[in-house]
Amino acid sequence: MSLALDAFAESPLAVPVPRKRVSSSPRDAFLHLVAMVSLYNAAFAVGAVLFVLIARWLPLPLDREFAGKSTLRWAVATLIVSLPILFLVHRTIARDVLRNPIARLTPVYRLLAYLTLLVTALVMAGDLVCVVIWFLQGDATLRFLLRAAVVLLIAGGVYLWYASDLRREESLTGTAGRSLPPPPSWRASLGRCGAAVSLACLVTALVLLGNPLEARRLRLDEQRVNDLRSIQRAIENYHARHSELPETLGELQSDPGTFVGNLVDPVTGIPYAYRVTAERTYELTAAFDRSSPPEKEQAPWNQDGFFSHGPGEKTFTITVPGQ
Repeated sequence: MSLALDAFAESPLAVPVPRKRVSSSPRDAFLHLVAMVSLYNAAFAVGAVLFVLIARWLPLPLDREFAGKSTLRWAVATLIVSLPILFLVHRTIARDVLRNPIARLTPVYRLLAYLTLLVTALVMAGDLVCVVIWFLQGDATLRFLLRAAVVLLIAGGVYLWYASDLRREESLTGTAGRSLPPPPSWRASLGRCGAAVSLACLVTALVLLGNPLEARRLRLDEQRVNDLRSIQRAIENYHARHSELPETLGELQSDPGTFVGNLVDPVTGIPYAYRVTAERTYELTAAFDRSSPPEKEQAPWNQDGFFSHGPGEKTFTITVPGQ
């Protein structure tokens, strides 16, 4: 009987007045979907930055240090875009709730919130299962445990945020005339902690990436190294076909078996210098903007020595391997 009466609002009228039903507008769906997607993106980006930091702190022998920079670039771009969107959308939703408190109970929000609870619960369960399996195998290294802890903390934080919100909303179900209870005292701290960690990860990633102009110069130097490697392979193929070195790099272009896509500097357009010094030995010269990154000077990424250069012109003496 009480559940049936709860379907009607309190009214001085003699005629029962049905309680207003909460519905979702397309605008509500848009705002909550954008908020959820932005939150997921930010969570993944924060996790990626923390994973890279753990890898730098506890490196493995075969780790490619410079490979983590692509992950950091993605994480920085994601956080720069997602965090402002998340802040603005949540601010818009909060204004809507102030104007119409019943908007907190929209079905689309409930659906997305419960979907988030499901996803985060599965992630946490899978994370713990992996920890147990690796522990039983004796492979639970500190690096693995720290990464598992990162996943657990991020997923757990998102779970607690939405679980506490839904618990507040559902405390009104089946009751009439009650106001929304205040949020738990720890919820605001959880939100501030999440924002602080996200900003800290963003700043840390920016520091590790360094100056974007410097990164561009390093990429151009890497392109020059790739060009020199392509020329080296083409010269070796030419020597294998003709039993001699080409007199000029232009001869490589005229031979279908030794065609090279780029023979000039990507910035200045000046051709790479080439000079034959012996029957099987030649020199290649290129001008670089910066010194080779220390991590790229190490084997196996620098077996040919092209990543051993300083700023300015560098001449490499190369010998074609014997047959």
